Amino acid sequence: MISEPELVGEESFAAPQTLGAVSAPGTDDAVTSPGPRGPLRAWLWALGGAVAASAVWAGGLYAFGDQDPDLGGYRASDNLCRAAQLKNLQAALGKREGEGMPTQFEHATMDDAQCSVELKPTGYKPEVDEEGNEMISLPSVYISYTLHKRTDPGPEFDGAVLARQKAWGTETEAAAITGIGERAHVARGEGGSTITLDVLDGQAELSIAVTGDWDPESGDPATDVTELEGLLVQDMQELMATLRS
Repeated sequence: MISEPELVGEESFAAPQTLGAVSAPGTDDAVTSPGPRGPLRAWLWALGGAVAASAVWAGGLYAFGDQDPDLGGYRASDNLCRAAQLKNLQAALGKREGEGMPTQFEHATMDDAQCSVELKPTGYKPEVDEEGNEMISLPSVYISYTLHKRTDPGPEFDGAVLARQKAWGTETEAAAITGIGERAHVARGEGGSTITLDVLDGQAELSIAVTGDWDPESGDPATDVTELEGLLVQDMQELMATLRS
């Protein structure tokens, strides 16, 4: 049985953490200011020690700042369509139609890859209009992957997800879920037309969006893809493992 991650609540995204006292690299204690003054000689000695310690600490912080962040094993993808097997979505919606359309971009600061693929149900035959034209309607999957190699995407992740939902309009509702990545959100389109899973995992941002087929006569969704959350999560977990391999 496929179990779905626990719902945290619609649009109840955690607020970005704020930095408190700064800790020196390799220690658990925050750097604090010197205590109250004592005798002059002792105070001067303490001040000199604090200055020296601050200089050493600042040098360590500078060196740490020059280092690239830990990518958690993630790497650039030269073909995201190949990396994303989508085994569970294929079992539910249909076999992949062709190799898909992958794109990729690599830069010193970030790597970005995208993939668009259609799924063809077994025995699928497109509808034909009065003039004999085929009206093709297939479920489709859009995948995106961004690996941030210099900056932390965490503080902006929740806001970016909400901005996308607002851009899509009021027909989309979003909810935070647990059990995958560092943070994750699922958005469902009204009428079962779409479902999107956004995941933040360290320096990696990933998204899989599924759009169902539609009824050529009514124009309404023919398949409720919002029921596929569990399968979508499983395919995302497999993709994340592939990108870390």
